[in-house]
Amino acid sequence: MNQVSLVAFRVAVAAMLLCSGVRRIRAQEPAAVPPTQGAPKQDSSKQDTAKPGATKDEKGDEEENENPFAPQPAPSLPPGMTGSDVGDPRFKLMPGLYDAGESSMGMKHLQLVKKPDAFQLGSADADDPKVQKMIAQLGIGAAAKMPKPLQLVIAQLAFANSDLAFQGNHLFQGNFYGVNIYDISNPANTTLLTSLVCPGGQGDVSVYKNLLFMSVEMPNGRLDCGVQGFAPEPPPAAGHEKERRLPAAQKTVSAA
Repeated sequence: MNQVSLVAFRVAVAAMLLCSGVRRIRAQEPAAVPPTQGAPKQDSSKQDTAKPGATKDEKGDEEENENPFAPQPAPSLPPGMTGSDVGDPRFKLMPGLYDAGESSMGMKHLQLVKKPDAFQLGSADADDPKVQKMIAQLGIGAAAKMPKPLQLVIAQLAFANSDLAFQGNHLFQGNFYGVNIYDISNPANTTLLTSLVCPGGQGDVSVYKNLLFMSVEMPNGRLDCGVQGFAPEPPPAAGHEKERRLPAAQKTVSAA
């Protein structure tokens, strides 16, 4: 009986040692790679396109030197959208600044009122010095990488009409370059009363009693409504070269 117990004890100890050895071997094996099924796909637009073996600094330089205005492929349409509808009456409208095709429903076009000359860039030539001067005042970086036609569009955007406000028979037309006030007592014969040149972008207007408010957002906005822009900003501190900085609104600044 004692011999049977001793044999059983030895078998149990051997089994324990064997299990312990198996656990140690499994612990030393590399972890299994989790299945890729159901894992989110990598966004191809965010793949690292840097050359193999590039250092972190080299990758940063490549990203900085990339042209942000290079043509990009058109994104796919959201589910349910089919794109252009040739049956839409707007499909065949011709473009144009003052002679564009028209299509309306529930409204009637009474009059076209052009912006005053002061609210025009005054040039349709992308090589005109006015274009580069306006882009510089807007504080837009990488302008040299812009295609010439885009430079012209950006410069013209500084004179774009924006929001409307109404009070009595007066219409207040906000503009990226200021505000125009019209008499609309006869809507079919709208008359310009006065213009206030005040660059600053957006030109969101609102009226309360005898007060007119206009909100702006661009770096060329000055408290004195001057059109000369800002003096060059001092160089950034070390380590802050890539941070976007906008100049604070100032009343008296030397011409840029």
